[in-house]
Amino acid sequence: MLLLLFRVGEDRYALDTQAIVEVIPRVSLVRYHGTPPTVAGRFNYQGQIVPVLDLSQLLGDKPCEPVWSTRIIVVNLAPSPAQPRLLGLLVEQATETLAGEGVKSAENRLQLSQQPYLGDVLLQDHEMIQCLKVEQILAEHHYDSLLSPLD
Repeated sequence: MLLLLFRVGEDRYALDTQAIVEVIPRVSLVRYHGTPPTVAGRFNYQGQIVPVLDLSQLLGDKPCEPVWSTRIIVVNLAPSPAQPRLLGLLVEQATETLAGEGVKSAENRLQLSQQPYLGDVLLQDHEMIQCLKVEQILAEHHYDSLLSPLD
């Protein structure tokens, strides 16, 4: 397993690279009107309109800063690559990867969060890394509602 690491504040997070289509530099986004602050906007990715969520806003309650290491991680939420459901994840400091062999899973007996997108907690040296379940970040009906005004 290969993980892409990024930070939200002082906390480290990881995404399994199997769901990642591409990591691109931050681009200009067209805002959605009337959406929560976690929805950063949308952009044209190879002829497809892709909604973008701000993971700094979702996980840390503050907008993603426009720094050099800010990236949009394009992921496929669909179980099949033939019918992609692309989503952009706006993150800061997405600058390194980590092979799964270099980490161990922390025992997580206490479930403090009701957020279905929070996965395992890993330990690397003395630092904790929270894994995210890409397929749980945005429910299918929410994804469809972000695209429906465009159809």
